[in-house]
Amino acid sequence: MDIPYPEPRVTAPNRFYAELLLDDYAGPTSELTAVHQYIYHDFTFHERYPELAELEECIAIVEMKHLELLAETILLLGVDPRFWYVRKNRYVYWDASFPYYGTNVCDRLAADIEAEEGAIKQYRAHQAMIKDPHIVALLERIILDEQHHLALFTEAYKKHC
Repeated sequence: MDIPYPEPRVTAPNRFYAELLLDDYAGPTSELTAVHQYIYHDFTFHERYPELAELEECIAIVEMKHLELLAETILLLGVDPRFWYVRKNRYVYWDASFPYYGTNVCDRLAADIEAEEGAIKQYRAHQAMIKDPHIVALLERIILDEQHHLALFTEAYKKHC
């Protein structure tokens, strides 16, 4: 989408906000998971579905931009943006079992749709908990991309499945 991203900014360091963003950054439903899932789907679609491979690759690149913006914001909030998230007051590292690998074009596209829906839902929940207007604006811009990705994956699913 041809809409600029807000510059990563925060009103003050905040561990709670950073830990929420770590979930978006490297949790089970996260930008890091999306990047790996979509790149894997790109690899598996490449030979038989070149247009889907290109779609997956392009969306993965946008998700990498989100990853970068979240990392910068997490740093500004005062937390190390390792590839980890918080569960039960413990930092847990990202796991390669989080992406959905799938077995065919339809289940992979269905998983991509589900991933985008989950990301939008999670971002909305985090927006409701974060009172920093800079972070809320960044998440809103990221949500616009996720909604666009959802539409693209849905269109591809209708075409191929």
